[in-house]
Amino acid sequence: MREYRDTRTVPTLVTLVVIGFLVMTLDIRASGGGFTGTIRDGTTRLLAPVQRVAAAIVNPLTDFMEGLADIADLRAENADLRSRLASLQAELASVQDSLERLEVLERLNDLTLDEADLVQTPANVIGRTDSFDLSFRIDKGEADGVLAGHPVIDENGYLVGRVLSATAHGAVVVPIVGDREAVTVVAGGRIGSLSAILGSGRMRLDVFDTPDPMLGGTQVVTSFQSVSFPPGIPVGEVIETAKPVGGALTATVEPFADLSRLRVVVVLTWPPDPTTATETPPTTLVDEENGDRSGEAGDGQQPEGGG
Repeated sequence: MREYRDTRTVPTLVTLVVIGFLVMTLDIRASGGGFTGTIRDGTTRLLAPVQRVAAAIVNPLTDFMEGLADIADLRAENADLRSRLASLQAELASVQDSLERLEVLERLNDLTLDEADLVQTPANVIGRTDSFDLSFRIDKGEADGVLAGHPVIDENGYLVGRVLSATAHGAVVVPIVGDREAVTVVAGGRIGSLSAILGSGRMRLDVFDTPDPMLGGTQVVTSFQSVSFPPGIPVGEVIETAKPVGGALTATVEPFADLSRLRVVVVLTWPPDPTTATETPPTTLVDEENGDRSGEAGDGQQPEGGG
């Protein structure tokens, strides 16, 4: 019996001690702020870790949402800046284009041609006819005296091409580097035929019956034998020295005119008087052996055989 009582006494004592400790703790808390204050403080202490965890989760989420709003504002501002930049770039391109056209017109004002009787009609280049075609459009046409077949040069006097077709207020120009028709030219004192190497931007010069090579850098100009272009218009230069093979010579020519930079061109009225273009001009025949000229009247007398 004694052993059984000793066994129950120890737990009872421990329980009483714990209860007494709790009562003293509550009494101390109550003396500092009342029972309600004690409960509030206890609750605050119990919830403090939970509040810290919640703050650790909620605060970054709030910052993230605010960051998204800031990103949206920045994107809108960026789009507005890009729009303004594009507008300014367009204005700058327009100003630069106007300046280039002004420089071209100034050079055209100083342009002099050997053929003083040629009518010169400046025209603006207003676009390409096709993305796969080198031909381009100009803003002058038949109402301005521009007709199909008229030669076209740039502001430096270099040959560009010819008018392919014309309407009342516009025309299409085919450049020599895209034309299927050859040009009769003079290079190094020799007459040759200049044809386009389609797709390359360069031209092929063929000279026949020549024993001498054609040196690189030789200037190529239109010939007086050409029926499509006035004589003496610069066309380009030979790229590298070419040697004849079997009496015929073939060389590659780089044209002077730069199609990518054309803003303004000049259309030449050729022949000067279209109404007399089909008339046969008076000719002078030279007797190579005696040096005599026939077909000319001398001292007011008709030559022998004249009628």
